[in-house]
Amino acid sequence: MSRRLSILVFLATTALRCGPVTTSSPDAIALLDTSRDESTDATRDVLPMDDAPADADEHDAGSQGTLSVWLVRVPDNTPSGAPLHLAGSFNGWSPAADRFSRDDSLPATVLRVRGLSAGQRVEFKVTRGSWATVERDAQGRDRPNRAVTFDPARPSVALFVERWADLGPPSHTRSGDVRVLPAVPIPQLARTRDVWLYLPPGYESSAARYPVLYMFDGQNVFDARASAFGSEWRVDEALEAMFYEGRSSGVIVVALANSDARPCEYNVFASDPHPGCADRSALGDQTNAFIADTLKPRIDQDFRTRSGREDTAVMGSSMGGSMSVRLAFSRPTLFSRVAALSPSYQNTLAALPSMPDYLRAQRPAAPFRLYQDMGSVERIRDLSTDLLVRNMRAVREAAREAGIPDDRNRAEIIADAAHNEDAWSARVGGVLDWLWR
Repeated sequence: MSRRLSILVFLATTALRCGPVTTSSPDAIALLDTSRDESTDATRDVLPMDDAPADADEHDAGSQGTLSVWLVRVPDNTPSGAPLHLAGSFNGWSPAADRFSRDDSLPATVLRVRGLSAGQRVEFKVTRGSWATVERDAQGRDRPNRAVTFDPARPSVALFVERWADLGPPSHTRSGDVRVLPAVPIPQLARTRDVWLYLPPGYESSAARYPVLYMFDGQNVFDARASAFGSEWRVDEALEAMFYEGRSSGVIVVALANSDARPCEYNVFASDPHPGCADRSALGDQTNAFIADTLKPRIDQDFRTRSGREDTAVMGSSMGGSMSVRLAFSRPTLFSRVAALSPSYQNTLAALPSMPDYLRAQRPAAPFRLYQDMGSVERIRDLSTDLLVRNMRAVREAAREAGIPDDRNRAEIIADAAHNEDAWSARVGGVLDWLWR
């Protein structure tokens, strides 16, 4: 196990299937379709693994092999010691079939289905030993069967159980080692803010160092119960899955929580006041200065990071996307990778977006990777989709003029995507895959 995990590389996730694609023209913006039909192939939480953890009986005699199903997360109200089973097309849909084994070197349960042939499709659900204890979706509804087509070259999947039929909702939806650093002082703003922190599997038992991703709107990143909107980015699920897929050796995520002062704290242009900011202030540069000058040094000191610019990224959505672009371009010696999902570069129709002029003036000497996208049905208050897309294109063009080549400068339109966490979670894996490529 340790030998395999030592050579893993970073990253992709569920959304990789519908993630960014290369456009043929430097000026083109691809139209991505992130829709899924779970009624026919319920694979939203089933993720193929390239380099699965070693298994002595991974391949049986002849052309048959073994599918390893990693249960990365089960609800936190799962009874201690409860048996976990797969009921599926491979065992007559028996809810208590004995196909259970466990690897105690990692904080996940592995269930193995043996005797599969290449190309064989299997469907299944997870149970605790009976149909009364079968898994449900996050809202407590019946969920479609999970489905996997077995590929001996990709013999493992990682998945997350959201809820059990006989139990209420879990108290949280976090996966892996997610912590909160409470009330961190922000001297630049004379206030405090919680900081959410994700550490990769095996962090506590290893001496490895990890790249770092900084994010905005931290309470919306990992936990739907903490989110103001009841949904989350699922960044922890994305990274946990990729670790167990064998395509990630881990990444640390640091996510600054927002507050009611967000319209002021996430605005960087005083000439374009946000209508939600009562005093019309623009405190975005102070917020970014906190991340660059106070938070990053603390994280680099207290945790085993790879602190160089090539290993440091920043990502956000909406105003957090605009903040990410501003932060990366204002501190090019600290950051080399930036992603802005559904960026809001303009607060009012009366103002012209100032970000393109800012990017042209920066002209960073060091290499950058810049990713932007916009849903095809997005609106932000009275700002239309057409206006949002036009501003995104203007920022891409300005980045090109600032010296970022087209192969490192992406802008995508996501088919039928709205302006919310569910939409961002559906594509975040593909974004991260491209960002760290």
